Amino acid sequence: MLNDNPARVASPESPVEPDLKKLKCDFLDVYLVTDNTDSAFHEALEDHIFENGLIHVWLRKLYTHKADQVQLDMQDVLSDFVSDYIEAKL
Repeated sequence: MLNDNPARVASPESPVEPDLKKLKCDFLDVYLVTDNTDSAFHEALEDHIFENGLIHVWLRKLYTHKADQVQLDMQDVLSDFVSDYIEAKL
C-alpha cells in the first residue's frame, strides 16, 4: 500500500462565491446598452413598474417642483430591481 505524501496532496479549494456586486453592475450595464425588450428581465421590470403604479407617480412628479427627483427614482427602482432579480436567480 502506498502512503500519500502530504507535500503532494492539494489542499481542498474553498468554494468560489460569485461577486454579486460586480455581477449586478455588469447585468445592469448590459441591460442599459442593449435594446432587448423581449427578455424575461425586461418583462419582469415592466410588470413591477406597472403593478406598483410607478408610471403614474412619475408622471405626476414631472409637473411639480419634484421633477428632478423622477430620474433618481427611476435609477433607484432599476438598481433595486436588478439586485432582487439577480439574487432570486442565484
